[in-house]
Amino acid sequence: MNIFNKKLIILFLLALPVIGLAQKELAHRKLQGSISKLRASIDIKSYLITLKVVPDKHYIEGINDIGFKIVKPVKVLQLNLFANLAISTVVFENKILSFKRDSNTFYVYLPRKLKKNDTAHVVIYYSGIPVTAKKAPWDGGFVWAQDSAGKPWVGLACEGLGASCWLPCKDHWSDEPEQVTMNLVVPTGLTGVSNGRLSRQRNLNNGFTEFQWKVSYPINHYDITVNIGDYAHIRDLYLNETYGQLTLDYYVLKLNSASAKTHFQQTKRMLQTFEKYFGPYPFINDGYKLVETPYWGMEHQSCIAYGNNYQNNKFGFDFIIIHESGHEWFANSITANDKADMWLHESFTTYSEALYVEKQYGIARSIQYLSGQKGNIKNELPMIGTRNIAYSRPDNDIYYKGAWILHTMRNILDNDTLWFNTIYDLSTIYRHTILSSKEVETFISKRTRYDFSNFFQQYLYRAKLPKFEYYIKPNNGLNELHYRLNAEIRGLELPVKITLAKNKFEFVTATKKWQIIDLPFENPEDFKVDLNHFLIGVKKVE
Repeated sequence: MNIFNKKLIILFLLALPVIGLAQKELAHRKLQGSISKLRASIDIKSYLITLKVVPDKHYIEGINDIGFKIVKPVKVLQLNLFANLAISTVVFENKILSFKRDSNTFYVYLPRKLKKNDTAHVVIYYSGIPVTAKKAPWDGGFVWAQDSAGKPWVGLACEGLGASCWLPCKDHWSDEPEQVTMNLVVPTGLTGVSNGRLSRQRNLNNGFTEFQWKVSYPINHYDITVNIGDYAHIRDLYLNETYGQLTLDYYVLKLNSASAKTHFQQTKRMLQTFEKYFGPYPFINDGYKLVETPYWGMEHQSCIAYGNNYQNNKFGFDFIIIHESGHEWFANSITANDKADMWLHESFTTYSEALYVEKQYGIARSIQYLSGQKGNIKNELPMIGTRNIAYSRPDNDIYYKGAWILHTMRNILDNDTLWFNTIYDLSTIYRHTILSSKEVETFISKRTRYDFSNFFQQYLYRAKLPKFEYYIKPNNGLNELHYRLNAEIRGLELPVKITLAKNKFEFVTATKKWQIIDLPFENPEDFKVDLNHFLIGVKKVE
């Protein structure tokens, strides 16, 4: 055996632990991200959660009564809970059942096969020290902090990690409980805040107080949240001429109460703007809440996490209030059925920021806002990810590129009435619905009566932008513009605006074939492609 082969064997052996870790991570992501036959056999209907939080020990103790309906006959339930949390007991029809754990998944063995359309409950008792977030909300888990007076201040953000980091559940975006009751038990003297409406508060006379919150709409698992602090409660109302009053509840650290009363007034402008474009606030019965958190922010349904220190950006608004509230329409009301389609959450919500700027300050300012985000676009991965593996992407293209894709579609149509009616109808027709990207793509093409299918194939399912390629050639005293579209998708034809007269943009449709237009100006440098309204690459062919 030569030295070269020995080195290869050594390198291979050293790589084995890394390969093993990668395979283990992939297996975990498949367990969380795939819809197995067992997971598909049940439809989650309700959660009745009792959660005791002990901040000084970073400890939780909980019960989840899971109501479900049988879709296909089943004798084994597949559910999720992170392995670092112990399950003590599983109860079904007042009987203790056996269960088996497999990493962050566990299987409950029922005493009999449940038939299609049966309804049932299983109650899970569990406890332990949950994952602590290293950098919430990007790195998920509990956030254990203290306010300036040294009192506990606790938050939870788990979008990427999954709700099973703290709650036994069916942890997949394709299935949402239709109602949730949260009995949040916290040290007496502190306030526990969760989603929905507060229906009860009672002192348990053991050093803890219970706050009962009820959610009356379907809710994403990662939206179910926990907030604990020495909060002041500020009440306000937003009046809508169609449905009347929407309650606004703000839970903020007491020392920030005065700042919050003034700063949070922009919530009403946000609601007015988003209701114009996307329809009525989707969770009217549960009300709207902002809760101050020890991390930047998160779109928890009817309970927006706010941690932006009461700061407005240079465009005059608080990014966290506007962005995370936009998710009430896109992510919380309309939800992607797989993380691979997460652009439906982030692209529409990032675009909503630009629409907020447009409504408040005008279209020119909105274009400036979008242009400021354009430099963040990478074009290295498709917008649509890999399905069934709890897909996680390393870039932010689903935010910024996605917003620009929507902005480009608006300008391709060149009909704002049609475009905004389409977005409004998408949001209202599919309110409280779980959708795939394909379903949204089909709806937009049908509603606009414009075939965006090739456009979606290029912009969502391919990484690179199509390029408008051109060169200018003098001919008989005129400048000839030669142009074409270089795209990966065969048959893509892209309307785009260019200067067919100096400083005046007009539409042309670029295709894969070279086309020629005479330019009525002498200086070739006066030729421009409109990059303020269209997301497209431009290449001058030498």
